Amino acid sequence: MMNVQTTNRIWNDSCAGITDGNALLNLAQGWLHQGNVVVALELLKSAISTPEAMRDHRLRARILKETGRAKMMESAWEAAEGLYLEAQQIFLGLDDKKGASECARNRANMAFQKGHYRKAEELCEVALEWSTEINDHELRATILNTLGAIQSATDEREESIKTFRLCLNDFESCGNAIRQGYVLLNIGLTETELKRYREAIISLNSALAIALEEKDLNLVEICYQNISKCYLHQNETILAKSVIDTARKLLPGLNSKALECELNLIDGMILRGMGDLAGAEELLEETYRMTVEHQLSALMADVLYEQGIIAKDHGNIDLAYFKFDTAAKQYTKLEIESGRQKAELAANNVLRGMNA
Repeated sequence: MMNVQTTNRIWNDSCAGITDGNALLNLAQGWLHQGNVVVALELLKSAISTPEAMRDHRLRARILKETGRAKMMESAWEAAEGLYLEAQQIFLGLDDKKGASECARNRANMAFQKGHYRKAEELCEVALEWSTEINDHELRATILNTLGAIQSATDEREESIKTFRLCLNDFESCGNAIRQGYVLLNIGLTETELKRYREAIISLNSALAIALEEKDLNLVEICYQNISKCYLHQNETILAKSVIDTARKLLPGLNSKALECELNLIDGMILRGMGDLAGAEELLEETYRMTVEHQLSALMADVLYEQGIIAKDHGNIDLAYFKFDTAAKQYTKLEIESGRQKAELAANNVLRGMNA
């Protein structure tokens, strides 16, 4: 984190001689884009006090909206909510449906992150109404994407897929290819949750094609991982192995230990599925050491769980219970409820077998 002296120097350098509200807002947006909230907030504080912001209500609303975004990036939820709401009301007074819709969408995103799903859904509906009135496809698509995520989180997965497809249509209409890729990913992940693995593979492959075209390595990585998992769910281990081998060839430039551990984990699951328990055990032991060394806590829990399955398959019940129980504790620490439940169930099943 920057110290006060450094921050003050950067801020002074940024706004030296600049007193115009629009110029200060543009500078703040640039700093926010770089992720520097501290400098951006200082610039926005100066911008809101300028004569231009006092006279021009639209400029004032834009400054308030960007300040809300900065506060949201700091997780200062209540402050951000108040700023967005004030900006939204000013935009509505100016009949600026685009500005008002953006504020409502951002408030929905905050409510979603806080787990307030009903409020988030209501705000999305309001934002959708305004964005539809002005026929802004890209803005409407971003709102539909949030709404789809809310529906998925509340187990309305069928509705979620319908919403994501509407979102995809809007991103297609405005020619935003990379966002189409991420929406296809969301559709694929939701289809996976519904155990529609063949449909999921089609969606994920479509997302992968866009990711490769757009050179988005993050999306490439996620697609390969989930395609291989879909094949594993269908016991098509040779295809799953082929996907992972391809991923290893295409993604070495990422130099990411997290990625390497993730691929190793899937590879270990594939080896287990092919009956090579010794190979899986050796690979996962090395992977576990990597997760500890690089503090990859979530992956560590996943590796422990997979090691528990292998120990159980080997007939080493004591070790299996230890691995499942340790995985459950790790998931609990990380507040990953689905993982905790899965690991605790496996540990209890092993325990019952020990006491039988």
